[in-house]
Parts: sequence; C-alpha cells; structure tokens
Amino acid sequence: MPQNTQTATLYVYNMNGLQVAEYPITSYGVGSVVVNGGYLEAGMYLYSLIADGQVVDTKRMILLK
Repeated sequence: MPQNTQTATLYVYNMNGLQVAEYPITSYGVGSVVVNGGYLEAGMYLYSLIADGQVVDTKRMILLK
C-alpha cells in the first residue's frame, strides 16, 4: 500500500457474494494480513482490497479443514 493511502480494508466474501469478514488495514508499505478461517466453512472465498474507495484487486482463496 502506498504511504499516501487514507483508508484501506480487506473484505472476504463467500461464493454467494455475502461478506463474511472485514480486516481494516492500519499499516502501509509491504505487509500481510492473516485471515482467521476458524469460523469459516471449508470452500472457496473471494477477497478484495479496497483503498480510498477503489477496488485495488480481487483474488480467490481456498480454505481447507
């Protein structure tokens, strides 16, 4: 994330399009986010990074249990 970013959030969605998690980004530069999948069912999810109201990217992840 560029240092001049005002707000950023990582959203996780199930394959039905329902938001299942939200992770505010509080540090900028190179970093990582740990998604706690303990309360999620096994399956495929989409996660989107929103910075300053714009979608930066959306990716897929698979959660195995």
